[in-house]
Amino acid sequence: MTKTIKMDPSIECARLPKPDGFRNVSTSIGDSGEAIRLWVREAEADAVFATESRAGASIGKSRTEQTYSAKVLVTDAGGTIEHQLPSMTATFPMIQTLPDDELLVVAPRCQRFKNGTHEMNARVHDSKGSVKCEFCLGDGIEHTQADCDGHIWVGYFDEGIFGNCGWGESGDATPLGNSGLVCYDRLGNKVWSFAPPVGFDSIADCYALNVTKSGVWACYYTDFPIISIDSSWDVRGWVTALSGVRALAVSGNSVLAYGGYTENRKACKLLQLRDRKAEEVAEVQLRLPNGLDLGESNVIGRGGFLHVFTGDEWYRFSPET
Repeated sequence: MTKTIKMDPSIECARLPKPDGFRNVSTSIGDSGEAIRLWVREAEADAVFATESRAGASIGKSRTEQTYSAKVLVTDAGGTIEHQLPSMTATFPMIQTLPDDELLVVAPRCQRFKNGTHEMNARVHDSKGSVKCEFCLGDGIEHTQADCDGHIWVGYFDEGIFGNCGWGESGDATPLGNSGLVCYDRLGNKVWSFAPPVGFDSIADCYALNVTKSGVWACYYTDFPIISIDSSWDVRGWVTALSGVRALAVSGNSVLAYGGYTENRKACKLLQLRDRKAEEVAEVQLRLPNGLDLGESNVIGRGGFLHVFTGDEWYRFSPET
């Protein structure tokens, strides 16, 4: 029987600043472990999560009907830096820091039109908030993380792989994310796309992505293997017994895998990477203080930590704890 261990945060809780009259609409972790939070005025925040009905299903709109302004607060051990981003249109925005104090903002939905044109759903802003460039990263984006060189790693969910929103409807409309995981340069040019190693299936939905200093890690549907891509673009895989994993933290050969389906949505497992198999070492209970509910938290895997955001509190858990 697998043992159960209780794990306390590896780093003391950090309390993040909150601007008055604003709502947090996006949280992410940058390449150096900094917390990146995007804030929108309360009166405009609902529009950021606008949906529409298509073929009887409700999906997120690709952009807002009117522009809005946002604040981006980037927090690390040295303090918090604030950026102003005017004239935003991204819905369900994803945000990352890039080299040279630039910021990347991505909208996960992207419409392709019948005439072959498409929306630009990624913008790079300079340190003053001005738009330096914009480009298309395709539809159905689940994860966006940038590395220290400014490469943009994008993991796609099923609609971004098999097609929707005008993508995949004809031979010349192959979804940009049809491989499930793609790396772009900071101008939006594709430089690499995923191909499974021998013995592993292709990606049908990229559930978890972690871009670290030494490589890139992913876990995906259907069989939920753990995959690594090193600096030479070599891909390696490990078989697991996981399912529904939403976040990975990796330190050496130790992995924390968080998430699952239904009643296991808060499950966390400690794994050791062997030859071709990730062996489960223990079930892990991530302990938050003061009765905070992990199920109401935002859990992000980046580098060697699971980053847990509960309100304005930031906790970090390491597989090496």
